[in-house]
Amino acid sequence: MGDETESTPICLGNYTDMLLTAANREYFHEFASEMAAVGSARPLVVVSKGRMSRSLAEALDDLNITIIIFHSQSFHRTTLEIRTEKGPVLIPDQTFDAGATYRGLKNITPVHFWRPITRKVVPSASWAVETVRRLKASGYRCSVALGLSVGAGIAQSELVQTGLLELPIDACDEMWDAEAWADITAAAVTVGYPVYRSTSCAIALASGKAEALGVWDRQRDAAERCWPCNCPATQRTLCQSKTLRSETMKEPLAWIADQLGGDASRLEVLSGRRVRVSGEIRQSMISLVLHKYQIELLPESISAERAWLGRFGRKGSSE
Repeated sequence: MGDETESTPICLGNYTDMLLTAANREYFHEFASEMAAVGSARPLVVVSKGRMSRSLAEALDDLNITIIIFHSQSFHRTTLEIRTEKGPVLIPDQTFDAGATYRGLKNITPVHFWRPITRKVVPSASWAVETVRRLKASGYRCSVALGLSVGAGIAQSELVQTGLLELPIDACDEMWDAEAWADITAAAVTVGYPVYRSTSCAIALASGKAEALGVWDRQRDAAERCWPCNCPATQRTLCQSKTLRSETMKEPLAWIADQLGGDASRLEVLSGRRVRVSGEIRQSMISLVLHKYQIELLPESISAERAWLGRFGRKGSSE
């Protein structure tokens, strides 16, 4: 973690919640302290349905490392009669209050994670304006809005019961409600608050850097995932300065080949910073290369390391 040139985010506790138990909060602080001790330049990212005490926030801020807290709040409890999120998670008013915890701190940025976006969750345009206004007033830097996940491992019967899904479907992807999204983006423009469709965009805004995965590039579905979003002009300028030039492929290709055992013959460069790889590669390798070099690997097969829902590559890719 001590490489000063490495800026790939560290996402801590993706399979748990770092703020919901005392043991997790203690580990969070210990982990962040180790990052500070080695001088890591990577942003530390945590997604939680809980909240942080002011004392912990101040202790983390004193470490002088970049920390981004995604507070996950779907607002189901205000728009649906049936409770859809179980456990000691925050209700909407508590999520608004949680954003104020970080006021006056220089190294921690709160972001609102909004999932899923459906008409049941976003009942009207006026509701969207009021909600976005409260998020901004609470101190959130931006929101990330994602669709409804369906597929293996998800109890679709519960989604149907709550009205989030009309009928069970045979799919493994993200369902997106365009009308609800239109209300959110219109509200974002009215209030003057950034709302994105990619967590990578929120991390870039919070870090003051160009977005790392090429969401803004026209060959990476920018028409759906970048251009419709309410993003500050300064941030768009920053992202547009980071072009995907093919002539810069030599160094990353050598690094990828080394990671795959030194066999460069396995690699075939395609257009749009894509690289076909013969044989099988690890799931984590795909994510690592995309973050590190904005290159999408297209292997013959993938060795799964974690539960994963949806596609590894870009939507609509024919490769």
